Amino acid sequence: MKTIQYFTTLLLLIFTTINISKCQIILENNIGIKLNVAEFNHKIYTDSFTQIIDVRTPEEYSEGYIAKAINVNWNDNSFDAEVLKLNESKPIYVYCLAGGRSANAAAKLTKLGFTTVYDLKGGLNAWRNANLPVQILDNVSVANIKGLNLLDFINIINQKGFVLVDVYAPWCGPCKKMAPYLEEIALERKNKLTFLKINNDDNQEIVRFLFVDELPTLILFKNGKRVYTNIGLISKDDLLKVIDENL
Repeated sequence: MKTIQYFTTLLLLIFTTINISKCQIILENNIGIKLNVAEFNHKIYTDSFTQIIDVRTPEEYSEGYIAKAINVNWNDNSFDAEVLKLNESKPIYVYCLAGGRSANAAAKLTKLGFTTVYDLKGGLNAWRNANLPVQILDNVSVANIKGLNLLDFINIINQKGFVLVDVYAPWCGPCKKMAPYLEEIALERKNKLTFLKINNDDNQEIVRFLFVDELPTLILFKNGKRVYTNIGLISKDDLLKVIDENL
């Protein structure tokens, strides 16, 4: 009888240990997979379908971000709706300044159904401390309420050559989706065109001058003349085709 009780107790202990281990694995999966800077950097540049979200505020994002990252503010009420526009079945990479907000965002992403979530340990601070670059655009001017005025804008678009104007807003979902590849185009065609971002909310004088009433709006100027306008979402390939046909 004692032998049976011993084996029964042993089996219960093994079963309990297995269940605890399973719970720990589930818990880890529910908070995302922490990656150090080297691991995060390697994965985002080897992943064939890279989805990176910067969950800081738009103000923080504007001061520098990891290439190809889109800004989805963790503190904004629209966070859930915005991230659900992304592909839940593909890996998603998330970071903030130091790791606090991204940990919360990673947990939320797993609850929303994202199958693989990678969280940058230490955030952008760790990225910068490793001397890795943040996105800096060549030949790009970002207009804001204290910066570009209408006269400056007219002078830029009237210059000889090509100017691609992106009228966007920080809260605009399609604008955020297009932002990474618009910046890629700006870099890829930097010797052929100037890329100018105009914040709709902060530059109403310029927006009215352009007769823009829907976002996003892309306008291509050639020697001061508007040669192409696109309203709404457009793919990188389709936009490049239009640009290259006009260059």
